[in-house]
Amino acid sequence: MEEKLNGTKLLENAVIFLSGTIDTNNAERICKEVISLNIEQKHPFIQLIINSAGGYCSAGFAIIDIMEWSKLPIYTTGIGMVASMGLMIFIAGEKGKRILTPRTSILSHRYSGGHSGNHSQIVATRVEEDFMHKRIVTHYTQHSALKTEQELNKHLLRDVDTWMTPEKAVEFGLADIVEVDRKNPVPKSKKR
Repeated sequence: MEEKLNGTKLLENAVIFLSGTIDTNNAERICKEVISLNIEQKHPFIQLIINSAGGYCSAGFAIIDIMEWSKLPIYTTGIGMVASMGLMIFIAGEKGKRILTPRTSILSHRYSGGHSGNHSQIVATRVEEDFMHKRIVTHYTQHSALKTEQELNKHLLRDVDTWMTPEKAVEFGLADIVEVDRKNPVPKSKKR
């Protein structure tokens, strides 16, 4: 009888799957799994597979902080959609081991949020929004080929959503490899 692949089996093999909205529940689960794998030290690295349209910045940065804390390197693989905070988590993976599948949709955009309250509350919230924007800019400059806020504003943090191919993500230094389609490999050019 074929064994069913479930979350427990994945974790036993140091594979963590991040799918759906990045929220406090997903962040807590992923952080606990990374900590647990670090305590066990049974594997040389952790594989984080991401298929997410993004979510809450605070939850995403909690995951990123644990990734940076991890003694085990964390390899990231993007499938399906890697967008917004999902992209921020993806690029925090071990350099040289950030892989995208060939049909992955990738999205970067400016931070957005909403708030309400009296004037004083709105002003206070704006301080945190400015801090968040600075965290995002710093994260991109640390984990991509774009090293200035001006470059980021031109290419990734434009006034409109920035959709890109996996190849373009590699060009920007957001990813390292586009996984080859093993069933239909790209033919090698013939020498002349």
